Amino acid sequence: MAAFDDLMTLDAHNDSIILRDVRGDVMDFADVDPAYHVDLPRMRQGGMGSLFVMVGDSDLNQSVRLIDAVHRMTQSHPQDFALCRTRSEVRKANQNGQIGLVMSIEGQVMFAENLAGLRLWHELGVRVASLTHGEGNRGRVRSAALQVDRSHFGYLTPQERATLRRQTRGLTAFARESLVEMARLGIACDLAHANERTFWETLEYTDGPVCYTHGNCYSLCPHTRNCTDEMLKALADKDGVIGICFYGAFVSDSDPNLDRLVEHYLHALEIMGEDHVGVGTDFDGIGEHQTPVIPDPAALPELWRALDARGVSAEVMQKISRDNFLRMIPE
Repeated sequence: MAAFDDLMTLDAHNDSIILRDVRGDVMDFADVDPAYHVDLPRMRQGGMGSLFVMVGDSDLNQSVRLIDAVHRMTQSHPQDFALCRTRSEVRKANQNGQIGLVMSIEGQVMFAENLAGLRLWHELGVRVASLTHGEGNRGRVRSAALQVDRSHFGYLTPQERATLRRQTRGLTAFARESLVEMARLGIACDLAHANERTFWETLEYTDGPVCYTHGNCYSLCPHTRNCTDEMLKALADKDGVIGICFYGAFVSDSDPNLDRLVEHYLHALEIMGEDHVGVGTDFDGIGEHQTPVIPDPAALPELWRALDARGVSAEVMQKISRDNFLRMIPE
């Protein structure tokens, strides 16, 4: 048996519950359905031991449904799933053979600039929250977006990206209030969809934990959802973690494959160090007609074998697979 065969992966970004809701399907990972990347048998097969489940962004009523679905799933299948609010609960779930579910939200527009919503969602179990899912509020009469300018999604040259950053505005006043409250509550701030100005202002402003749950290395693939080396270094200096993503468009602008995905892991390790790199699959969040480089949780061992072949130790893979992102939630 290889030294990494017993790895329990923590997926830092999973859209399966919201996609099931959008399609009107059963919101339960135990419901086996090949139309989705994720279900219980494939999670078991590939060693997915925990995940940050995305439970809302802009629609408050939808978020209520998604949170309720996660609670009901853990109640209906107590041998398989556990709702986790802390690192120790994730570890305990894995020791008990359960898959730990940590709830995250991908934006706070739904709270309509009311911190009470954030506090209530924390009470329900949310432990990771984005400020934005990419939306901005400049040019509108009124918006509850937490950054002034929307995020750009696509490929840009370094010169184009630098120009965009200079022209972009970042945090709103309410975003700063939210960051203070998130730090007080122990909710990690996910910067994966923030515009670059918001990214930098957040790192400067917040005292709370920060992460980038799903995105890759811009120097290897010039997509604006990928982090420049400067951003990777700053995130590591803030004790943050990036979840290297399986979405092909973030892996390569020409030929996404496993070798190129591995290069993103190796580059992030070189720039950030072994304590700041994790897994952010974006399973069921990449579009209906696209297949991620690692196609589903059952295939996760392919990643560990490839990293092993490139000289990454079992100890470092343990950090990448789970322990680094565990640091983002309270002990």
